[in-house]
Amino acid sequence: MDQFVELFKSAKHLSNTGFAVRSIVSMVLIYLMSKFLMKRAAGQFTAFDFVFLWMLGALAVAPLLDGKILFTTTIIATATLYYWHFFISWLAVRSRFWSRFMTRKPVILVEKGIIHEQNMRRFFFNNDLLLSEMRLADSSDLAEVEQVILETSGHLSIVKKNEHLPPTPTEFQIPVPPGGLPTILINRGKVLRDNLYSLNLSEEWLENQLFKYGVMHFKDVYLATISPQGELYYSVMSSS
Repeated sequence: MDQFVELFKSAKHLSNTGFAVRSIVSMVLIYLMSKFLMKRAAGQFTAFDFVFLWMLGALAVAPLLDGKILFTTTIIATATLYYWHFFISWLAVRSRFWSRFMTRKPVILVEKGIIHEQNMRRFFFNNDLLLSEMRLADSSDLAEVEQVILETSGHLSIVKKNEHLPPTPTEFQIPVPPGGLPTILINRGKVLRDNLYSLNLSEEWLENQLFKYGVMHFKDVYLATISPQGELYYSVMSSS
């Protein structure tokens, strides 16, 4: 009972057990909040997101560093912070004005071969950094570029001039097979029947296909996938 009181109430000195329990509860609390945060694309964190994460970390660590801090107060403060982050993020989705205020607008760094020096200085881009980022995007020649745009995520988007775009199969009227992602049929020896049936395939068909390659049992297959073109891939379990 004393340990329970120590967990949620103020304590002059935390015992090892109290410190361990508070650490676990703090970790679970942060995990749950991060799990239910409004999802953003990778690299789309705003200044508000960074402030939120910094404050969340500080609140979570505070009762671990000082046992006299009430743990219940920390939980209430963390929940309040999460609510405001959720509300402001929701508002940014609903309001274009608020969204622009939160994320800024994309900025043009290069247009029709002309470098916008003012925008470069404003966002601390020098020529070396610009060329380096362009090389990472498989475009190293400014003469081939129509626009270079600094996105709100911090990444560069490069729009090439039409005459420097690679030809496509459509321009040559070449038939292109359907694209898409492969579907997992077997995962660690277990047949994913829902995926199999969604493609109008049967376990008997899959068994026959694997038998052609000398695989006798589903349990021997580590991973098996099928592409949109109907090509089967498999990898057997390691002997070790």
